[in-house]
Amino acid sequence: MFFLLATPEYNNIQSNTTKVRVHLRSGVAEIFDQHQDLMGKVENDLVEIETNFENRIEKSTFVLQDAVFIVSNQGLDNTAENKGTGVYVYARRAKEINSTLSLDELVKQYEQKTALLESENQKLSESTSESLTKAMNAKILLLAEEVEFVKKVLAVAKERK
Repeated sequence: MFFLLATPEYNNIQSNTTKVRVHLRSGVAEIFDQHQDLMGKVENDLVEIETNFENRIEKSTFVLQDAVFIVSNQGLDNTAENKGTGVYVYARRAKEINSTLSLDELVKQYEQKTALLESENQKLSESTSESLTKAMNAKILLLAEEVEFVKKVLAVAKERK
């Protein structure tokens, strides 16, 4: 089974995937080879995959932000290598939870982004210019999304360790 996870900054492609588990609005879906075509929004921001690598099963967990999920038995194009069941996940951001992920580094990143968000909020409250306020509101919204994403990654990483 083919698995593709794509974001604007990151791609993960696995061609030997045996199982994909994802929470969709309609419930938890476990995808195996020859699964019916399916599409939906990822609800809990987690996708777990199992791959068969050198005759052993490896599990990977990804934390996602704003992700959609597509299962197709036709492939998204007509090339011979993409025939069979394909699982495609498209997200704004993705982070793999694995043994090399440092909790200390995540905590540091979370604290930095939270401090930057607080600083921007302080600047906004002191701002008197309407055009500057609009620009800062957009920046603050993006920072708030980044803080929430890092917070989610940190929570999942702590749970898995």
